[in-house]
Amino acid sequence: MSPLTAGDVVARIKTNLGFPWRTTTYRDTFKFGGPETVVKGIATTMFCSYDMIRRAAEQGCNMIIPHEDTYWNDPDKTDLVAGDPTYKLKRDFMREHDIVVFRMHDHMHAQKPDFIYVGAARALGLESKYETAPQSHHFTLPETTLGELAAGFQKKLGDRALRVVGDPKARVSRVQLGVGYATPAINAPDVDVIVSGEQQESDGFLDSPAYVLDASTLGIPKGWIMLGHNISEEQGMLEMAQWIKSFTPEVPVQLVRSEEPFWAPK
Repeated sequence: MSPLTAGDVVARIKTNLGFPWRTTTYRDTFKFGGPETVVKGIATTMFCSYDMIRRAAEQGCNMIIPHEDTYWNDPDKTDLVAGDPTYKLKRDFMREHDIVVFRMHDHMHAQKPDFIYVGAARALGLESKYETAPQSHHFTLPETTLGELAAGFQKKLGDRALRVVGDPKARVSRVQLGVGYATPAINAPDVDVIVSGEQQESDGFLDSPAYVLDASTLGIPKGWIMLGHNISEEQGMLEMAQWIKSFTPEVPVQLVRSEEPFWAPK
């Protein structure tokens, strides 16, 4: 049997997507190594950090499929970081361990259902029976308080830096889920709480803490739970690993977490 190459893996990904590959994507391309690299094991992850790559290599995985960028800029332009010592050390480690990196971002979000939302909902305990319509990411839960809802999410995720805006005693039940930068508007009449990854704190459009603060002061039960970008999307990479595993039986496939980047001082 011929060895499995990174090119083979990418070809199978494209075949199993269920829709045409977008050749114009600049995100979903090889970021290090190339299609000829022989694959020993595959690791999906959220952020392609040095620590994550090191742990993946220790577990026998030399193909990394991250959701986000590798070189700290969205197009992964290496000329922007060519003189940076962190880039050089990271590059040298990947060379030494025969690492190949292929990003999956645009096509992952284009899947139906979107693995990222599926993973986030699963991790948060937002069961499909509570979703008001398939793939709406809108859930009607048993009524609780904003504080209890946020505490439950934090316990499920182990989120160290979760942030909440709104009255913790407000009675809420209708939740709209967003991930990463995808923060839905908070002013919708059928939404009590927005759960999102990250968002700027001002100058947005009806998705800012200021709106929630004003609504709360006026007695309107609104809340915003910010999980953090990595926390909100990383669980979807487990779905990605399981999907890839279904058509690459030759090698092990697993999620290697990049872990939450933030911590709170005690």
